[in-house]
Amino acid sequence: MGKWIHKLSDINEDSRTAVCAECGPVGVRKKSRTRWKCSRADNIRNEARKHPYRRHKKDACDRCGFIPEHSCQLDVDHIDGNKLNNSTENLQTLCANCHRLKTFNSKNWEIRYTMSGV
Repeated sequence: MGKWIHKLSDINEDSRTAVCAECGPVGVRKKSRTRWKCSRADNIRNEARKHPYRRHKKDACDRCGFIPEHSCQLDVDHIDGNKLNNSTENLQTLCANCHRLKTFNSKNWEIRYTMSGV
């Protein structure tokens, strides 16, 4: 088992705040009757579970080489279109423009609208 780095101190149960050894001042959530957990650590863990492919995001677009001002300008794309296939070989980092063009050219949008009956 790994080292626990989100150790809490100065827990205030009324305002649901504490000081995390890793994150600093944070909100806390009740884990059990007497135990609390860092809400940031919990959010990070949940995000990683819901979107495991996001850890493969690179610093530039794999298609055009665009280097963003902020990482929100890049997306992680599933090459084969299967969102359940999170293997490294199936993931690429694309800027928003390249991602839209790839989706449009692959006609994934037609399938989605045909299936939904819109």
